Amino acid sequence: MPEVEIDLRAAMAHYSSWRSDGAEHIRKKYDETVDWIAWNPDGFPKKYGPVRRAILKRSYYIVYFVAEADRSIVIAVLDGRRSPREIRSVVEGRHQT
Repeated sequence: MPEVEIDLRAAMAHYSSWRSDGAEHIRKKYDETVDWIAWNPDGFPKKYGPVRRAILKRSYYIVYFVAEADRSIVIAVLDGRRSPREIRSVVEGRHQT
């Protein structure tokens, strides 16, 4: 999903604004989290219907994804400090497309 790439770039820019290796740091956390999702998607709690969430370790960012029979699809990488209503709106809107 192109929106996920935009989300990830925003997270990388956020971390780069105060950490010299910010982009690489958050990308590494994202990659580690996606690896965990691939390994055991059912190990993550459902948040909005079938949409599950995985928190990037020691960060404010959360990966929202849908686990299907043969794959998991990341639909958003969002700053968890955003309003819950806004997060829900984004996640549900992307899940329907």
